[in-house]
Amino acid sequence: MIKLIASDMDGTLLNSKKHLSPSIHDVLKKLKNKDIIFVAISGRDLFSLKKIFKDVEEEIVYASNNGNYITYKNEVIFENYIEKNMVEKVAKIIRKKAKHNTIYCAKDAIYSESLIPVIIGRKWNLKVKYTRNIIKVEDKILKITTFGNKKIINRTLEAIREFNNKLMITKSGRTCFDICNLGGTKKQGVNILQEKFNVGYNETMVFGDHMNDLEMMSSAYYSYAMENAEEEVKKNARFIAGTNDDDGVIKVIKEVAFCEEELNSYSI
Repeated sequence: MIKLIASDMDGTLLNSKKHLSPSIHDVLKKLKNKDIIFVAISGRDLFSLKKIFKDVEEEIVYASNNGNYITYKNEVIFENYIEKNMVEKVAKIIRKKAKHNTIYCAKDAIYSESLIPVIIGRKWNLKVKYTRNIIKVEDKILKITTFGNKKIINRTLEAIREFNNKLMITKSGRTCFDICNLGGTKKQGVNILQEKFNVGYNETMVFGDHMNDLEMMSSAYYSYAMENAEEEVKKNARFIAGTNDDDGVIKVIKEVAFCEEELNSYSI
């Protein structure tokens, strides 16, 4: 019996226009009635996730910043920050390679040492604050994200290669990558929720599409890569869901999670 469902957002639960399916309201209501926990797990910050679900009345778990900051019913379940000295070391390199293409995510705010992300952030519905020096910001950093064309991404990844074994560096899209504390993956987030809610591997369902969802595929028997997912993610998933523009997540929940519940009720 499925007890926990964790879904990525961009490219997974959200369609190409960054919208939720209108049927999400009925699905979440039915999940709540069946005591199935729904988790929005994403590289997005908490403010952005809550804005997406602002019209949803049902209580869901928010696992923001790749599962490094998890809240449920306004209670903080888990927080995993990058050590300040590591932020400083990375920032010194970022300033030379991708200063105008990097944001630093705290639990309640997003910062940049360039005004460009502040302007671009409006398009993404992100409230990015400008700071001359990220190290002087009092907020602790959960995630560093660099975005841009292939040249910017590759040169920055090469420049920070020395941190590959000290931090979690993962491509989170075709044009961006994330830096989190070592071990700070969505899989870790799912595992923490499994432990908290006493949910097993065979009782968990996950959905994802990009490389920051890769590790999460091994945290659940019901692991689904979207049809539009990266090939590596598909290879590591047990099942394939339809595309994000075809309500792939919603259809699987209805066809698998809900049908399984009904079958179990008949077998009693």
